[in-house]
Amino acid sequence: MAGHEWEQMAGQRVYIDTNLFIYFLSQHPTYFDASARVIKACAESSIFGFTGDAGVAEVMVGAYKHTDPTLASRFKLFFSQRNFLTIAAHDAQIFDAAAQLVAKGGLKFIDALHIATAVQNHCAYFVTNDKGIKSGGHLQVVQLEQLLAE
Repeated sequence: MAGHEWEQMAGQRVYIDTNLFIYFLSQHPTYFDASARVIKACAESSIFGFTGDAGVAEVMVGAYKHTDPTLASRFKLFFSQRNFLTIAAHDAQIFDAAAQLVAKGGLKFIDALHIATAVQNHCAYFVTNDKGIKSGGHLQVVQLEQLLAE
């Protein structure tokens, strides 16, 4: 890993927002390279990648919209790789924390759910392309654009 953000994230728990998986799996022309670096860092255990069940479900929506069973199977295989990514469940405590974040900060519920899941799982970093998500508490938000420049 090279660059300031990469140096900081190395060896840390990093929550990966849904948009990065979508960019990677769809080979997005602008964001594929940066999202691929994050995915590769998880696969190589340079960072310890986390996401939530809701993130996986959000990605699967796109696969199901295409009504292509092979695509849905490929996405499921991607998320089920061993020693790659921790997929965290959302329990009552996480839902309550998410509700508090929505009430206090005006976040969309799904964003608050991701943040609460990251915090509950002791993630130090949250990588996203959502400008509405800001750093706070012990969670440092890294915008995907910051990783594009490196």
